[in-house]
Amino acid sequence: MSKILLGLCVLVPASASWAISNIENERPNLPDEGLSGSLRIGLNGKTGNQEERSNEGGAKIIYRSGDEIFMALAEKEYGSTLKVKTTDKDFLHGRWMHLLDDRWAVEGFAQWEKDEFDNLTSRTLAGGGGRYLIAKKQDVYSLALGLGGFYEIEKQNLVSYQETNRLWRINTYYTYKYQLNEQVSLVNTTYIQPNTRDFSDVRVLFDLGISVKLTNSLALQLAYRINYDSDPAKNLFVDPPIDNFKTNTEYKTGVSYSF
Repeated sequence: MSKILLGLCVLVPASASWAISNIENERPNLPDEGLSGSLRIGLNGKTGNQEERSNEGGAKIIYRSGDEIFMALAEKEYGSTLKVKTTDKDFLHGRWMHLLDDRWAVEGFAQWEKDEFDNLTSRTLAGGGGRYLIAKKQDVYSLALGLGGFYEIEKQNLVSYQETNRLWRINTYYTYKYQLNEQVSLVNTTYIQPNTRDFSDVRVLFDLGISVKLTNSLALQLAYRINYDSDPAKNLFVDPPIDNFKTNTEYKTGVSYSF
């Protein structure tokens, strides 16, 4: 069984906010039988002319039994400026994966998230799909394509009213992993998720992550993300008006401890 396939399997939580995250860029190989996982923390801040602070944490648990792999992921991000809250995000994800052979895998997943400052009260989804490993060189690189779908229930807080959307989305992606050396690995994943009833309603995420191994258990993680949502939250009849950007970018740093 390919020792790179898990890295391809667990990189694809299927949502459209920042919750689509490279959660396995520090682990290029399949896990051993049994339990493993990691803890991650990120701290950012400014003092002086500006006072800004943000905290981010996450936990990942993986269990493998033969060709069956189970994963649970939780993330929390909180930030404030001049003691006024400016970031509040929560994310939970569960996934089952079955390795069919060295090239093919299937999976099912469920997810919940919220983002107060994106006017997202909650997004709950469940779905599945498959992926095909196109090319690989053991412990050097791998390239895979995936195709699947999910059903989501999205609730938005637009101040003067609440909006609930229920729909199916297609989930397509590619993921490329490159191991520069024993310490440094790079992962690039791009997702495209159109609404099955209206293909002009689409979400796209470009995610580039770098992991630098500091010790056998500790790694420094860097991430750059571009997120596009063709239909972001909007309500121009409130004060201040809600008119979220279609395109957003994000930079992240953090330290991960694996066990």
